[in-house]
Amino acid sequence: MAQRGKDTSDIIWVIVNSEDTQGKANATNAQGCRELCEARVDAQADMLYEQLSGQANELSEGDRIVMHQGGAKMLGGQRLFAAGYVRSNVQPLTPVHAHSLSILWEVTRRWYRNWPVIEADISGELIIFYDLKKAKSAFPSPAVIRPRPGDKFIPLHPDCKTHRRCVAYDQLNDFWHGVIQQ
Repeated sequence: MAQRGKDTSDIIWVIVNSEDTQGKANATNAQGCRELCEARVDAQADMLYEQLSGQANELSEGDRIVMHQGGAKMLGGQRLFAAGYVRSNVQPLTPVHAHSLSILWEVTRRWYRNWPVIEADISGELIIFYDLKKAKSAFPSPAVIRPRPGDKFIPLHPDCKTHRRCVAYDQLNDFWHGVIQQ
C-alpha cells in the first residue's frame, strides 16, 4: 500500500460496516456485519444506498480511513478490522461495478433490506473505492465509537473538543499506523 494521503494530524474517518435486516443486535446481525466488513475489505470498495450520498460526499481521495465492524460486542462485533485510504470519490454504481464485484454485490444484496434484487434495477445506488489493508488481528473499537442509526462515515478530528468520540483519535491514529506499517 502506497504511503499517501493526508498527514497524521488530519481527520480519520471510521467506516461503519453494519447490516439493516435485523431490528436489534443478535447473532444474525453480527454475522451480517462481519460478512459485509470482510466483503468490503476484500473488494476494496463499498456499495451504498443513495441516501448516504451526503455523508459519502464528505470523503475525498486520499482521506485516511479505518473499517469498523458493527454488531454486538459479545458476538464478535465492535472492532476495528482494517485501515487505509479512500481511493476514489463516491460515484454512481453501475451494472459493470456490480458484475465485476459480484461477491460484494451478493453480500450487500443479502444484508441490505432494500437493495436491488438484480443489477438491472440499480437506480441511484453508489460505490466508493478504498485502498485497505486488513489488520493482522482485529482491535476492539473504543467505547466512544458507537454509531447511531444512519451513521456510515464518522469523522474523528485531532484536538477536537466538540465531539465526545474524538477522544479516541490518538488510539485510532495508532491503529491506523500499525496496520499500514505491518
